[in-house]
Amino acid sequence: MQANQIIADFRVKCRTEMYEKLDAAVAEAYFEAVGNGTRGVLVTRHDFDWFSVALSHDVPFGLTRERDHARRN
Repeated sequence: MQANQIIADFRVKCRTEMYEKLDAAVAEAYFEAVGNGTRGVLVTRHDFDWFSVALSHDVPFGLTRERDHARRN
């Protein structure tokens, strides 16, 4: 199994910052994905303020998938 290529890993302080950073990271990931044509984009919420965007062989090229690992009470 090949490792994911992390494009961005960040924390946010507010919803506006979350959308801005996610939009920028996903756009960068799409640009990288087109260059290799073999991986899709995986967006992961690790916690309510912590996100990562990566290229993943587990996601088909041309698609974006989301994972939510944030703990809920």
